[in-house]
Amino acid sequence: MSLSRGSAWRVFAVSAVAAALMSIAFVVWLQLQPGGSPVTTAVDDVGEAVAALVAALSCGLAARRTSGQLRRAWALLGASALSWGLGEVVWTIYEVGLNVPVPFPSAADIGFLGAIPLAIAGVLSFSHTPRGTATGIRQWLDRAIVALSLLFVAWGLGLGQVFYSFGSSWQTRVIGLAYPVGDILIGTVLILAIRRATDETYGRLLLLLGGLAAIALSDSAFALLTAEGNYSTGSLLDAGWLVGYLMIALAAIWPSEVRDRTREEKPIDVWQLALPWTAVLAAGVTAVVRALAGHPLDAFLTVLTGALAVLLMVSQVVAHRESRSLLIRSRLAAATLSEVIMYAPLGVVRIGHDLTFLQANPSFAALLRTTVEELDGAPVSRFFPRSEIARASERFREITGQVGVIADFDTQAIRGDGTTVWVHWTASTVRKGSGAVDYYLVMFEDISARRAADEVAAANLEVLERLNKVKSQFLTKVSHEFRTALVGIQGFSEYIREADTLDVDDVKAFATDIYDDAVRLDRTLKEMLELDHSEAGRGELHLTDVDLADLIRDAVAAVQMGTSEHAIQADLQQLPKVIADPELVSQVVTSLLGRALDYSPARAPVLVTARANGAQVQVGVTDRGRASASDLEAQLLGRAAAPAARDQIRVLASNVGLPMARQIVEMHGGRIWFEVGAGTVWCFSLPISAA
Repeated sequence: MSLSRGSAWRVFAVSAVAAALMSIAFVVWLQLQPGGSPVTTAVDDVGEAVAALVAALSCGLAARRTSGQLRRAWALLGASALSWGLGEVVWTIYEVGLNVPVPFPSAADIGFLGAIPLAIAGVLSFSHTPRGTATGIRQWLDRAIVALSLLFVAWGLGLGQVFYSFGSSWQTRVIGLAYPVGDILIGTVLILAIRRATDETYGRLLLLLGGLAAIALSDSAFALLTAEGNYSTGSLLDAGWLVGYLMIALAAIWPSEVRDRTREEKPIDVWQLALPWTAVLAAGVTAVVRALAGHPLDAFLTVLTGALAVLLMVSQVVAHRESRSLLIRSRLAAATLSEVIMYAPLGVVRIGHDLTFLQANPSFAALLRTTVEELDGAPVSRFFPRSEIARASERFREITGQVGVIADFDTQAIRGDGTTVWVHWTASTVRKGSGAVDYYLVMFEDISARRAADEVAAANLEVLERLNKVKSQFLTKVSHEFRTALVGIQGFSEYIREADTLDVDDVKAFATDIYDDAVRLDRTLKEMLELDHSEAGRGELHLTDVDLADLIRDAVAAVQMGTSEHAIQADLQQLPKVIADPELVSQVVTSLLGRALDYSPARAPVLVTARANGAQVQVGVTDRGRASASDLEAQLLGRAAAPAARDQIRVLASNVGLPMARQIVEMHGGRIWFEVGAGTVWCFSLPISAA
């Protein structure tokens, strides 16, 4: 069962307080020794054993709740603490249980020395994810330098004395030296592990470092005092083992995730970078202190000094070689990136906060028909209208406070030669190390052709929609005309068939009505075919000299017969003949008259005029209806104008409509237009016959 983050910190805080109180009580007991030496010895031995076993239990629980490398690390550290704790139990049996001096070496040393390799392996398991530190040969060089530096410090501060004081038996000397040497190795791997630690593992590894340092101090004091024959249980230096293992126990309950992050992109801190070299500094300080105290370097320290000098030289050479290799690769990468930008088919630009061009590639300069030198330091407003600059600034503000966000938008640009071009912006922010925006990186793409294609497609779609609407309206009108004529024919025929007796005059009247309806159907069918031919581009004109006045009178008479609400007046001057197709021109006149009847108020007259005007004859149809110029323009072009006027666009009574009338007039070499005043005047002109 895993605790929440807050609960884990509370448990750690309580444990830390308890460990601190236990350490203080232990130190006070050793200092005051209440109960005498035997009691103090028992408290000392039992307290150290308990602290080691507590650390073993805490590490075991940490291994149980974690996984992967972290589980192995805690398991090894727990085994190390358990081994040391069992050794201390054996030591306690000798001193407290049997009340005899502990021999050296003894079975307790097996547990104590067995803890060293387990601790080294456990610490190494924490440092499996380097974070920007040396790898390969440099990693081993750093380990050797730190280890030799710590050995130099230990030897100079008393380890040499321990070596020469442990008698003549090599077994005794090896076992005596194993304690401080093992602590040196543990300190080496732990220092390098902290150098490679991520942010979430700082606290854990620093607790381990403090705990192992306290244990190393006690080990060194034990080895030195034993060599001199002055060690006795109950010494104040014994507190290092208890405090050290309690700190290891606290490190195991340090709140952390189930599994360490395998990588952290953040570079190591300066103190982490300098941490291994503090061992070298300590070695140097030790050499100075010995020299000032009148203790020259012995043969072993001299060998260590030479070895350290060689390792440092090799480390520096390897470091400089790696730095040189990195520098070459970075320069090659920068040159490659520069070439990619330089020869990129798209325009790539760096734009500063003040909206000036910091840098531009040749593709962008070619897009704006200028030079790279002209763009360098130039304001963006020089090549973009003010409205477009405002839009770009707004989009830049949107992405300034966000990370990884890209702004896409289109604007117009003004080229160096004064022409305009549509460009597509793709902008992102480039930030400084502090997180503030350094500049904007923008890619520009010429989209003029694409926008032109989109506009043509939109226009074509509008034309298709308009034609579809006109066609639907046309079919509706035609079906109405057909149905009206067929109803008349069917009704009169049925009446004749069912009547028993009919006068000759009645029969003739019915026959005339049937004939008129049949003619109406025939005319509608012809107009449909004419419309189809015209739309397909197959329309033909049958030109001849036409008396336009007679043609207009016939059209007026035909339309007047179909309405009793309006009076159609004709004001026709003496007109010359025109070159025209009489049927098509008659359709145009009929169309304009039908439109005038649809739009004029009830009882309002409709006036038709015609007069010669230079080499053309101009015909006008005037009604009293009211319509806006945009509405009339939409009717002439066959498309909707404003939403309120859409229901007024209709196919006219002749089934041809204004768009068809315009096409017929233009086929004759004339033109059609409208004028708006008290009413609406529709006019068209036709060329006068040369004959």
